[in-house]
Amino acid sequence: MWLMTFIGGVMVGCMASMPPGPTAILCLQRNISKGIRSGITTGFGIATSDTFYASIAFFSLSFVTGFIESNMLLIKCIAGVFIAAFGVNIFLKKPDMRLRRNRSEKDRANWRDYVSGFLLSFANPAYILVHVALIATVKSLGFYDTDGNAFSNASMILGIFTGCAGWWLILASVMKVVRKYFRPRHMLWINRISGIVITLIGVSLLISMISDLQIDIQFNELFKTKQ
Repeated sequence: MWLMTFIGGVMVGCMASMPPGPTAILCLQRNISKGIRSGITTGFGIATSDTFYASIAFFSLSFVTGFIESNMLLIKCIAGVFIAAFGVNIFLKKPDMRLRRNRSEKDRANWRDYVSGFLLSFANPAYILVHVALIATVKSLGFYDTDGNAFSNASMILGIFTGCAGWWLILASVMKVVRKYFRPRHMLWINRISGIVITLIGVSLLISMISDLQIDIQFNELFKTKQ
């Protein structure tokens, strides 16, 4: 039964990683501008963060999910600012300098890619709620050991990491084939487009936060009027 739980975890990891977002754009940009090693390292950083949030969702830490739901405005504000700043940083990168630096650091493990991938994914704790929904879905499909022993739980978490990391590994492998067609001038536009898209995602979170805040204010005023 643990195998079915592991498969369920892989499904959660893949489904959580596939939708386009700032992490996917970052991983694509790294694969094209810096190569497959950078793409895989970034992807593993993202997978680590996703697995952490999935673990919280899986073990039903209701006080954490409750805190997230009650502080969603603050979370959107922090995540929006961080993601937007990250996008601006990518937009301002000069690809020709990065390519020269990459050649000189070819044999050095680029831990910065791992950390930046982890932090960009970690910047939005509301992602826990996505994992809650996905885990509930695979459980309803029977991909879970109802005994819930430690080995079975570990299989689910390991499956989630495998699914996340596997998706980024596949993406990096595909981009390795495509990368040879890109030149430094293409890298410049990739950085600009990636930076703009990531920045817009961050700005959209801030706009959503402002919209939710206005709705809360209007609701509170309406409630006071009725009293």
